[in-house]
Amino acid sequence: MSSLIFITEKEQVLAATDTLATSPDGKPFMFTTKAFIVPHIQMIMCGTGMGGFLGRWFIEVNDRMVARGIDNLNYHTPQVLHSLWKNYIKEYSLPENFTTTVYHFGFSEEDGLIHTYVYRSINDFVSETLSYGFGIKPECNSLEDLEFPKDIKKIMDEQRAIQLSRPENERIYIGGKIQIIHLTKSGFGVYTFGQFDDFEITQQAIFDNYDSQKKCVD
Repeated sequence: MSSLIFITEKEQVLAATDTLATSPDGKPFMFTTKAFIVPHIQMIMCGTGMGGFLGRWFIEVNDRMVARGIDNLNYHTPQVLHSLWKNYIKEYSLPENFTTTVYHFGFSEEDGLIHTYVYRSINDFVSETLSYGFGIKPECNSLEDLEFPKDIKKIMDEQRAIQLSRPENERIYIGGKIQIIHLTKSGFGVYTFGQFDDFEITQQAIFDNYDSQKKCVD
């Protein structure tokens, strides 16, 4: 699971994610990228939920699909995502309660403005459009007088606090570093916007968990 914060306007979009991926039991598994730039379509794709699926979708779009732009891609996306997800859950024997959501942000080939599309596995990846504004997942209570990107870490810290108050099997785990992608007419800006206070501890836990799993295999 992930933190995803985004703000969209007619001629720009900013998206921020954390980098922590966990195993099904919530243990730190690895650091990963949860948002990709797709320059040939002038698009950003982000994912929440089941880790690893967004990377597979990026390869599908980049290596196997012909699309004039984000709107043309939207026409094909629901069907292809449905097929990919069906194969993905079969390959990894995932339970039914595992979900994923894919977000597309990019400049439309039709009107030259930012368009946003969302595809949710719980809704069979039916295409949904979002209006301009900001989105925050998971929930956060401080939603007034926000400044972007200044307040992104504050938002994610609050998200983490909310999640830590929940039972372990209901938590969304957020951690690692904060990655930001900013798309404007002139191109993409990609940068790291700091890291969480427990970054070093989480990184060591990733190495320890990896070594433990390796010993079990050996």
